[in-house]
Amino acid sequence: MTAASAPISYACHIAVGHPEQARLLLLPDESGWRLPTFSEGARHFWQEIGHVNGWLRESLGAPATTLRCLAIAYSPDDERVSKVYAAVLRDPSWALPAGARWATREDLASLPLAVEDHRAPIADWFAWYAGSAAPRQRPPWYMPGWLDVATAWATDALVRAGLAPTGPAEQLRSWQRSAILRLPTAVGGAYLKAVPPMFGHEPALTAALAATDPARFARPIAIDRERGWLLMRELPGPTLETRRAAEDVGLWQAAVAAFAEVQIASTARLSQLRAIGVPERPLGTLAARLTPLLTDMAATLTDSPAGLSAEARVNLRAMAPYLRAMTDELAAYGLPAALEHGDFWAGQVVVNQAGFGFLDWADSSIAHPFFSLVLFLVEIEDFFPHVPGVRERLRDAYLEPWASVAPGTNLTRAFELAQPLAALHHALTYHAIVLPNMEVKWELDLMLPFYLKMALRLAA
Repeated sequence: MTAASAPISYACHIAVGHPEQARLLLLPDESGWRLPTFSEGARHFWQEIGHVNGWLRESLGAPATTLRCLAIAYSPDDERVSKVYAAVLRDPSWALPAGARWATREDLASLPLAVEDHRAPIADWFAWYAGSAAPRQRPPWYMPGWLDVATAWATDALVRAGLAPTGPAEQLRSWQRSAILRLPTAVGGAYLKAVPPMFGHEPALTAALAATDPARFARPIAIDRERGWLLMRELPGPTLETRRAAEDVGLWQAAVAAFAEVQIASTARLSQLRAIGVPERPLGTLAARLTPLLTDMAATLTDSPAGLSAEARVNLRAMAPYLRAMTDELAAYGLPAALEHGDFWAGQVVVNQAGFGFLDWADSSIAHPFFSLVLFLVEIEDFFPHVPGVRERLRDAYLEPWASVAPGTNLTRAFELAQPLAALHHALTYHAIVLPNMEVKWELDLMLPFYLKMALRLAA
């Protein structure tokens, strides 16, 4: 294997804080001091943290809570991705490994580090966990102590439901969008999902959906709306993402048709969805809501390689005068507003004996239904590169149930017209809702130019 074709390797570095003092764990190294480090045997999304806790426990005997990812860096020279995580030790009596030390912020000014690039995330750690009061955007699960409170609540709810946990809670994911824990029970896993206020409607929406169709949605065990907590039963089965063989295309077609049925059913329940707090983003106001975004060039990350080129920014501005006509034409097809998922991709679809289940309604809104499949279909040819016309096959399977809602309508034309508008709809959600409510912008700031670029491609 040549260097050019070598696979990417992944390294995890962990800034482990003392539970009672503003001190950070450092291990001795030939060239200085270093953070605890391990190589990932398999690729994990940076939001996933269970393997970080597992390594600390198995390799250092350290019971710890991982709070968040502090930094990600990619080295093209050696095809290596390095991630730095912030964790807090749970037991102050834990014995340090031989030669290790707890270092203060002042110590770090004079200590040699084996990896100099870690000085910035280490400084970030001290600023976060030994600095001033947390800003309002900081999610509670990024703070020490939250896990114990959340686990106690979930355990109590499970016991009251006759589902006492059979083992400890496991952290699965932590980022500003959510925290997810899994608690084992005798009848399968239970999941606690915590969401920030901008997604605060998800627990009640999930409960409403499961009440009408428990086979397709995770059934809640307990909800705390004030804290954005949803404790739910596991929706068993693999996700659609795992079914990528050419012979599985029919399964994908059935999945999108089932999703269309969910949306169609929602059109009769919009008043209930509004009452439980699902945000409404009408098609008729899209053009006006987009104007600030299309004129805010700072939002396109012009200084980032992932930002928009000068030509793309000009093209975006040129779209603005035509948006009203595009939305008016789409509205003329008369399709009703429905539950729009907001983050629909193959990993959100569970395949099981009952058919299909649908996960993760945090980004949902009441909007044009055809906005939901834009990401799903943009990715589809990567999933099925050797299946001719796969996008059109899935599009048509999705549209077939809608024929009973709008008979005689040119649904194909309406769907294709909706796709660039869908990308702008999602970009607007990040620009106006998600990013302003995040403290650490890097976690999701690339989603905005991602969707703006998608809008330009789909409108071409």
